[in-house]
Amino acid sequence: MFSKEKIVIRFNRVLRNIFFHFFFWFASFLFYAFLTGENQIFKVYLNFLEVDNTYLVMTVLSVFIAVLFSIIDGLFPYRFRRFFPRRLITFFKSILYLASAFILILIAARLPLTTFTETNYTEILNQIPDMNIHFVRFLVYFYVSGFLITLFHEMIRRVGRRNIRNWVFGLLNRPVEQERIFMFVDMKKSTTIAEKLGHKKFSHLVQDVFNDMAVVDNYRGEIYQYLGDGAIISWSIKDGTTRLNCLKAFVAFNRLVQRRSRYYNRKYGFVPEFKAGMHAGKVMVLQVGQIRRDISYNGDTINTAARIESVCNDYRATLLISGELYNMLPENKIFNFRKLDNIKLKGKRRGIDIYTVKVSQRKK
Repeated sequence: MFSKEKIVIRFNRVLRNIFFHFFFWFASFLFYAFLTGENQIFKVYLNFLEVDNTYLVMTVLSVFIAVLFSIIDGLFPYRFRRFFPRRLITFFKSILYLASAFILILIAARLPLTTFTETNYTEILNQIPDMNIHFVRFLVYFYVSGFLITLFHEMIRRVGRRNIRNWVFGLLNRPVEQERIFMFVDMKKSTTIAEKLGHKKFSHLVQDVFNDMAVVDNYRGEIYQYLGDGAIISWSIKDGTTRLNCLKAFVAFNRLVQRRSRYYNRKYGFVPEFKAGMHAGKVMVLQVGQIRRDISYNGDTINTAARIESVCNDYRATLLISGELYNMLPENKIFNFRKLDNIKLKGKRRGIDIYTVKVSQRKK
């Protein structure tokens, strides 16, 4: 089902993908010209505009490849990967990457459409340059660049867009203190559901849920960790409190799941429900590990958010937030807050103010 949230997710994803490919390929072509000192292939074989400005040719070429590669990436969505081995998908993507180099050359040759409609293969083949060392070198470089961009893209997905700069340049080798908002999201009655569905079908359910959880990106949320059937989502104080992004993200996620109720009912026999706890405070962020490195947030703030989520069932609440976070939020007419008693959470010496959060009836 195509909801507004899904459309925004896909639009942002495609737009980021195009920009990512553009900057990567433009830098890649500049590096190729620097290494080889050859500009002829850009002026002769890949010159769409028939101009002498090599940088302009590279720019137009990078835009074209960015769109083309984004289309190729779109042919292999996440759900598609469930049913086919990753090696097979990688093989087909590699073939398409290599074929795209020949497609660019044929387009740059500006062959008339009648050449293709009349299946004049001889004329088409004549437009392909001779397989000399220079052309083969460019094809190899093009293929390796396609492989590297895929690898780098997966690294960004693994680490997160906002963490990749710190991770690459080692800016978090030493712990840094930050003030952030954390939300623990968990599926209700997950143990019963897992027992009913079985581990295989339950795993597919978790995949679908996490795909829908991408909606938090529309509200500047970062998915810090996946924890079984739940997740930890984080915001900077500014990003989370602006326009109530941290609260709207959870509401949008729940609504998206409900709007896809027909899909969940058909595939799993029910619609999953979720609860969440939120807290804000100071944490230490650092890079950890030697064999496998990761970005880690440490501090009592995360533990408190987890404890708040754990008492949702006790108060029959879907979303609970701490008093610290409540005091940071701007006044609004979207959400209604109700203060609970000062609660002593498990493992905490002092009690903490907790508020229930509900969407205002006028805004539903």
